[in-house]
Amino acid sequence: MTSPLYDRIEQAYAEFEEKKAAISGVEQQMSGAQTTVTAKNRAVSVTVDGRGDLIDVKFPTSAYRTMAPAELAGLLVETVRSAREEARQKAMKLFESILPPGLPLAGLLRGEKTADQMFDEAMQSINESFGGAKARANGNSGANRG
Repeated sequence: MTSPLYDRIEQAYAEFEEKKAAISGVEQQMSGAQTTVTAKNRAVSVTVDGRGDLIDVKFPTSAYRTMAPAELAGLLVETVRSAREEARQKAMKLFESILPPGLPLAGLLRGEKTADQMFDEAMQSINESFGGAKARANGNSGANRG
C-alpha cells in the first residue's frame, strides 16, 4: 500500500512529464516559426525566427536609395525591433497556453534559459518542498502530514 504523500508525488511527477513534453512541442513549433515585418514606407522588410533572431533583410523597393544613412539605419533598427517583439508575443502565447502563470518565460524566449533548465529549477524547488514534508512525516518537526 502506498502513502498519500507518495501518491501525490507520483501524480505531480506525471503532470510534470506531460508539461515538459508539451513545452518540447512548443519549442519545435518555435524553431520553425518566422515573423516578417515590413516598414510602413515599405523601404525595408525583415524576417526573424521564432526566438526573434534576425534571419533575413530585404529591400522590396528602391526607396532605401534616396534615404540618408542615419534614416535607413533607424528604419532598419525599428523594423527589426517590431519583428522581434511580434515574434516574442507569438511565442509567449504558445507558452502561456501550457504553463502555469509566474514562470520566467522572458528568459526562455530570449535564449537565456532552456526549458530543461527552467524545469530543473522547478524540480529542485519541488524537491525542497517535499523534502520538508518528508522530514515532517518522519516526525522530525512534530507534525505528521500526508
